[in-house]
Amino acid sequence: MKPDISVIIPNYNCKAYLGKALASVIKQTDVILEIIVVDDGSTDGSVEWLEKASQTYSNLILVKQIRCGVVAARNKAISIAQADYIAFLDADDYWNEDKLATQLAYMKSNQKCTLSFTNYMHVDEQYNKIIDCFSYWPEFYNKELKDTTKYQYLSNSQDMLLYANVIGTSTVMVKRDAIQSVMCFDNELKSASDWDCWLKLASVGEVAYTYQCAMDYLMRSNSITSNRIKRIDAMRLILKRFVSSNNVGWITQIKAGARLNECYGEYYREMGQKVPALIWALKAFFLYPHRRNLRHLLHDIKSLTA
Repeated sequence: MKPDISVIIPNYNCKAYLGKALASVIKQTDVILEIIVVDDGSTDGSVEWLEKASQTYSNLILVKQIRCGVVAARNKAISIAQADYIAFLDADDYWNEDKLATQLAYMKSNQKCTLSFTNYMHVDEQYNKIIDCFSYWPEFYNKELKDTTKYQYLSNSQDMLLYANVIGTSTVMVKRDAIQSVMCFDNELKSASDWDCWLKLASVGEVAYTYQCAMDYLMRSNSITSNRIKRIDAMRLILKRFVSSNNVGWITQIKAGARLNECYGEYYREMGQKVPALIWALKAFFLYPHRRNLRHLLHDIKSLTA
């Protein structure tokens, strides 16, 4: 029987988290799934664990590859996916049990929707709640929608995603033919290929979202600043490339530029480099003065003068 959804899980040395992630997939209700796990050359016993799991779950497909990166892993899984809809889950995240059925029902009844996503909760390594994603984005957050669970179209999705990328990869469901039509994830990018892909999908169809937190995102202490600067540099390249080939208003360009400055500020703040953090915070605030940028700016001034 053809599956309703192909679940794609890239894995690299996440054996400690795979059990929780896979359990959250198995618990999904009212959907027929195939689960494609692409192991990207793990050395922590993940492959052996997954081989045993595949003996229990007949719908678990294990693909092994020499270390090629998460983009290659996702693209490989997309190339063999059988379902018309694809859902992504990182190996250290996990879903609510009704996440997929609700999302699939919406996308099937709204055929123009090429991508849908949910809100999600940041959790620490003890799985204590920190903050949901949408609450962090004043450009996106709508208090009146906070307690709603229904999906709705995202207005001006390209513009919104350019300066407020609220999409968590593990919340996303896409049409398989749509993501294949935009050539999946760009393997030439050193980072941020997910953001690039969402922008391309927004250009070929509608984007929908829900305020419901249907996924928990694990904030691992050893991954807070890793590869951050590489991602920001890639975001700058993607923005420049997208603006040059699409009709993007100057206000959106200003907001997107401010967001990039904010990202650089966050990076230097985490690295303890107070002066660069303050400089980038100033640039972000003067380009786009909203409360989050003001909060960062005041924090950096206080930190530098303390």
